[in-house]
Amino acid sequence: MRARLIFAVTLSIAMFAMLGGATASQAAPGSLRILITTNSAYSSEFSAALVAKPGVAAVDTFDTQAGTPTAESLATYDVVATLGDSSYQDPTLWGDRVADFIDAGGVFAQYAYDNWDDIGSHTSGRFESGGYEAFIPGPDDADLTSLGAILVPSSPLLAGVPSFTTSDNTTPAVAPGATLLAKWTDGRNAIATKGRVLSVAASPQNGSLDPMSAAAQLAVNAGNVLVPKPATGQRAAALAKCKKKNKKHHNKKKFKKCKKKANLLPV
Repeated sequence: MRARLIFAVTLSIAMFAMLGGATASQAAPGSLRILITTNSAYSSEFSAALVAKPGVAAVDTFDTQAGTPTAESLATYDVVATLGDSSYQDPTLWGDRVADFIDAGGVFAQYAYDNWDDIGSHTSGRFESGGYEAFIPGPDDADLTSLGAILVPSSPLLAGVPSFTTSDNTTPAVAPGATLLAKWTDGRNAIATKGRVLSVAASPQNGSLDPMSAAAQLAVNAGNVLVPKPATGQRAAALAKCKKKNKKHHNKKKFKKCKKKANLLPV
């Protein structure tokens, strides 16, 4: 395993609004709030690429080597994009809070080196023991490669994602119950998803992933696809209308047809 150089950089830590509970925010269309967490070299290019994406309302950062975000602070975000690497202050506590964040409707976009098998470099705790992970952490091979076979071309998680190269990457295994979406050209696993987790076996550190817009698009897609959509009330209203009509006309065939159409509407 190659030695990793830890860059001494200053991270701007977001000022978090305290909420009464730990329910993750539900993003309105075009208003994704994204938190980047990292405990090594911070990618300013990744942050800039996210800010440039349509539909992103805010991008903040947190240094997880220096501390662990509270449940209340995490609840103000729709997506947590984590880079991992080197040493979390408390990977177990962080994993417990990430699992709570996901349970509350949050989306976790995981990049290498948060799926690196080095001790302390990846999210553990209940995230790992509870089976939330899409990739089982693997070695830091860091081979120069690029996006290869797309295994689920219809996945909205890959929509608009251009082919990209990477020189900082890991070789993880697909976790039980996860779906492998893509591989690298060298055959290793590249992108997988499970529940509200999207995991990418490449790191969006400055200069190591090109174009950086690909990493940003993956995070935005995860937010747009995996964040629970607020109820519209359309289905309930249509079903109530069906019942009202049936009560008046007592036509079982029409009532059944009406309910079938109503159930196709958004919740």
